[in-house]
Amino acid sequence: MINCSQDFDRAAEAAINDINYHATPGFSFRFMVLVLGALILMAVDNRNPAALAPVRTLATMVVYPILASVDFPQRFYQRSSGFFSVQSQLAEENAVLKQQAQVYAAQQQDMATIQAENQRMREMLSAAPRDAYSFSMAEVLKVAKDPVRGMVTLNKGSRDGVYESQVVLDGDKIYGQVVNVTPFSATVMQLADREHSIPVQNQRNGERGLVNGLGRGMPLEIKYLPANSTVAEGDVFVSSGMGGLFPPGLKVAKVYPGGIQFQQGGDATVRAMPLVDYEAVREVLLVWKNPGEEAAVPLPASADEGGSNAR
Repeated sequence: MINCSQDFDRAAEAAINDINYHATPGFSFRFMVLVLGALILMAVDNRNPAALAPVRTLATMVVYPILASVDFPQRFYQRSSGFFSVQSQLAEENAVLKQQAQVYAAQQQDMATIQAENQRMREMLSAAPRDAYSFSMAEVLKVAKDPVRGMVTLNKGSRDGVYESQVVLDGDKIYGQVVNVTPFSATVMQLADREHSIPVQNQRNGERGLVNGLGRGMPLEIKYLPANSTVAEGDVFVSSGMGGLFPPGLKVAKVYPGGIQFQQGGDATVRAMPLVDYEAVREVLLVWKNPGEEAAVPLPASADEGGSNAR
């Protein structure tokens, strides 16, 4: 009996020793291959981003159902919470909305009169008609975890007409622009991103400059102001419309106290805070430009100094 047990143990040991461990790569080997592949892809993407655009698009399409499912509880809560509001609160909000609708109706009538006068003047001067814009709402699905870059993913893509470099708004304020599009989603670079810039002008005196982002959670920097600039604390800068990408007159930034530093030679370094609360915005407006058409309905005026958010 003992001999049989010993023979069995020797046979099992021999079978184990016969296994060729080098025939199948181990976990550490596969891990190193994956790391090497990732590094190669990163290097290729850094040198030629367009080469890996199909790969990024395919990867985004694959993970889109996961993003939508993760975001579903939040969207369901937002859409269903209104059913449980008390009647008195709903009545109060309804009254406020009715008052705002009356104000907007009066403003729209006044704007329609001004637009008709402008149209007649343009016809007399043989000037080209102004551009019109159309809008569509989109929801933020994902916010990048990068502490510096300001990137978000929207739930609309090329199948909805979204295109690269498209302007994105938060109410009457500029949120950013689209930098990548897939059929079901779009990636937006926020105005605060360090690689984003926009031509602006001072709403008070018309001085022109360029706003650059310094990174997520950081103030904006206003550069290239005139040497004799009279910029002051509290000045609001709006899009100038130069370059033809961003519609003119949309709010961008406000100079905060202590944000102005004059250098030798008269140049000024101005820091301003963005007027968009990026951490709170869940819904944004996508903008389509309709060249050569007179705008029939202007952007709604803000109810307060900070503007109304599309949330």
